[in-house]
Amino acid sequence: MFSLSEPGLRLPFMLLLTLGAGFLAQAMVLGPFVNILLFWIVYMMLNADTLENVGYGISAFVGNTTESSVPDAVFLPPEEAFVHILLWTGAVFVIALFAMIAANRLAGHDPLIMLRNGLIARLRAVAGLCAQECYAEAPEAQKVQNLAKQGTVELRRYHDLASQLHPELPRHRAGLAMIRSMTRLVMIAAAWTRLEGDGGTGLLKAVGKVAESCADVLQKRPGAYAALEMSDVDLQNYAAAMRGDPARHPLGVELARTLTVIRALLLKPDAARHGFVADVTAQAKGWFKPDAFRNPAYVQAAIKLALAVCICYGITRFTQWSGISTCVVTCFLVSLGTVGDSVHKMTLRLVGALIGAAAGIGTILWLMPYLTDLTDLILVVLPVTLLAGWIKSGSERIAYAGVQTSMAYFLTVLQGYGPTLDMATGRDRVVGIILGNVVVYVIATTLWPVSVASVGRKHVVSALQVLGDLVVYRRHDRHVLVEAGQERLRESFGRAIAAVRSSVINEPLEAAHVNTRRRSRKVDARVVTEIQMLAIPVAIISDAAEEPSEAVFAHSSALKRWLEHFGQWITHGRDGRALIEALPTPPDLPLDPERGFWFGVLDERIRAILDELLPAEVLREEEHRVAPSVDAGASHA
Repeated sequence: MFSLSEPGLRLPFMLLLTLGAGFLAQAMVLGPFVNILLFWIVYMMLNADTLENVGYGISAFVGNTTESSVPDAVFLPPEEAFVHILLWTGAVFVIALFAMIAANRLAGHDPLIMLRNGLIARLRAVAGLCAQECYAEAPEAQKVQNLAKQGTVELRRYHDLASQLHPELPRHRAGLAMIRSMTRLVMIAAAWTRLEGDGGTGLLKAVGKVAESCADVLQKRPGAYAALEMSDVDLQNYAAAMRGDPARHPLGVELARTLTVIRALLLKPDAARHGFVADVTAQAKGWFKPDAFRNPAYVQAAIKLALAVCICYGITRFTQWSGISTCVVTCFLVSLGTVGDSVHKMTLRLVGALIGAAAGIGTILWLMPYLTDLTDLILVVLPVTLLAGWIKSGSERIAYAGVQTSMAYFLTVLQGYGPTLDMATGRDRVVGIILGNVVVYVIATTLWPVSVASVGRKHVVSALQVLGDLVVYRRHDRHVLVEAGQERLRESFGRAIAAVRSSVINEPLEAAHVNTRRRSRKVDARVVTEIQMLAIPVAIISDAAEEPSEAVFAHSSALKRWLEHFGQWITHGRDGRALIEALPTPPDLPLDPERGFWFGVLDERIRAILDELLPAEVLREEEHRVAPSVDAGASHA
């Protein structure tokens, strides 16, 4: 508190704290928590600019009536009155925190239950599709395709939350091994719908029955565990009956193997018994990220945040409009790592504030004159509170709007210890948020802009590198269900794909000048799904029972090198024609028809991805750019 009454000390200290908040929010493992902590200190120091008014925020009572209340400023110096406000604010936060904990323990959603529901939904969808023999036109086919597009982001989020509440998660049949296997099951079913012709009816019917039984066990239906344990369905025999079909036999083997793993995990949940890597991986050691003091982006983020806060603070002081100090709060809350993420947070904050302020002003104008007691006030506030809570409990894409709706409404309607007729609070909050959004957006898009597409491309490169390792992976035992080394690679691939999906979701919110390479490489959810689906032919090629020949090894190594080339192209985007021409041609394998067929499928799907990322007009533009330079070189010669 020594700096509160000395602006020469307080303002530099605020700047240092803001720089620290911007840097630590990006560089620390617990960055968001540290950002909020430092923000709160800066915000309270910001309010100290009005020290002559700070003692009027909380009143003390010298008698037993409301008329006997006097403000703190009457008997306390401004600094002590400021401490008084801080203590009361802390007490309010602690009360709210314990109330939230109690409410969630009584009526909250257990993430483990949400995780199980997601697994059950996938099993039911696959069972329904198999019952319809995996026809592409079947109603369940679209559901399976949608689940494949969703990937594992949501399941992994539930798993991470559940692992904090349930340390024994691997013994609850819902660990990472189950998530990986369930995702593979969905992708295999989706891949089956792409095959032409008929076949494998017996296997599909058996898979449908076993999948339904597994779903019943997860749902804890009476007798389901005993029924699954007593089941004598041999999926491997059904898959072996399709030998001779180079398309469906290896896919059927993968389908039978994956569902057998899921069944084993349900009957004996300890993943270590089946050779899986540890489900709950060790957390990163230390407080900082590995590149905390080497990545210049963290320092740049700190400078951008400090600049935005200084501009908003200057506007607030210059205009003497203390009500719009929300602009400083906005700078801390919406300054995220990328432009797309920041714009998304800005939109939710502004929309929520507009809804809450409009509802609050409407309440003051039309309902407040008719309120006579506390019960009337509660009945008026309750509907908006329920609406805000409903939005907050929804998808993460909109949840923050619910928080802003409730805050804007309560700050407009409730001031001090009761209702108010002052409508300026709602107006000032919206103006402050708009001002903060504009300042942060201008700085984020002009000073070291970071696009979500660039972050997504980095994760795509990581996924392609791991996919290349899976292509050349050699199984030590072709008859074992699980190999730990292969599972580690598959887990790394799944995490990279999940990171891509989380990154690119806000790409449409970015301006064209921020994402300068959007046109030629728009890595959207559909492209990510197709890259993820490449893991199925790769797994079939790696897991095939036939010993691989030298031609298989040579082509696999060439594919790995090409995938590395593909990753480089994703990064810089130059010479797409050369990338297409460098794709190795599938080998002719008359003695290994299954690998030969799926090498062809892999080649076809890679070329479809390239067609999506490199449309014909982009290739023509590349040719036009190259042609003038070639002509100029020839004329110079």
